[in-house]
Amino acid sequence: MRAAAPLAFACALAWCTTAAAQAGPAAPDWAFGTPGGEVAVAAVCTASLGAYLLPQRRSTWGAASSEERNETIGLVSDITGAAVGTMLVLGSGYALEGGYLAGAGVRRPFSRALRTSLIEVEAAALSTGLSSVIKRLSGRCRPRSWRTDRCGDTDLDFDAFPSGHTTPVAAIAGARLNLALRTTGDAAPRLGALAIAEAATVVTMALRIGSGAHSWQDVGAGMILGHVTGFAIAAIHPIAPSKAPYAPGPLPEPTPEPAAFTWSWTF
Repeated sequence: MRAAAPLAFACALAWCTTAAAQAGPAAPDWAFGTPGGEVAVAAVCTASLGAYLLPQRRSTWGAASSEERNETIGLVSDITGAAVGTMLVLGSGYALEGGYLAGAGVRRPFSRALRTSLIEVEAAALSTGLSSVIKRLSGRCRPRSWRTDRCGDTDLDFDAFPSGHTTPVAAIAGARLNLALRTTGDAAPRLGALAIAEAATVVTMALRIGSGAHSWQDVGAGMILGHVTGFAIAAIHPIAPSKAPYAPGPLPEPTPEPAAFTWSWTF
């Protein structure tokens, strides 16, 4: 229920955002409709990554259970989530977004798709920064470091909540969900991109639990934080009025025939 209010606010923000191009392809514009707004949003999202420099608090908040470390599963989770997983999800989404815009008739579709990728990068960056802030303040112990009544001895043992591997891919999923809801025409490419991001999120959640790095509360919080952040970042990007170069228009009027005069000998 606590997550319902932020999500409802993000949904309302999305539908209140100007969407003047519903008659054309649903291509996102700059943040708040201006390049300056985009620069400001990108700066805030990038600056949030500075939270990595905050000191790590060591609380007495233990894990849900004590688990053994599984290095193999941990390595796989590095591919589905975190930096590597984020790059893979971004790449697949860029290809599908370019396909959607090409099918809608947008000029230079793959160049235009970079703007959508920028939205996803901003969402991943901001969610990662917010996740880092919460990690530093909460100081929860990792399951692999928890031993009944005490945690490990390093800061890495206390940064379990929320899952930093899950949050960025979930943020991309949230951004794609917003755009999918505002898509006109053939939504299959965007729905495919959304499915990839959601699958990466769920798989990463399971792998992080299996590796002993997180409890279910950690990955659940990362999933919610990522989706809400991504949805909100996409919502502040209105749909730009962009029309296909070959969009159908009114048919030209037929050329009138020249006046003709004929003579007949029939009386």
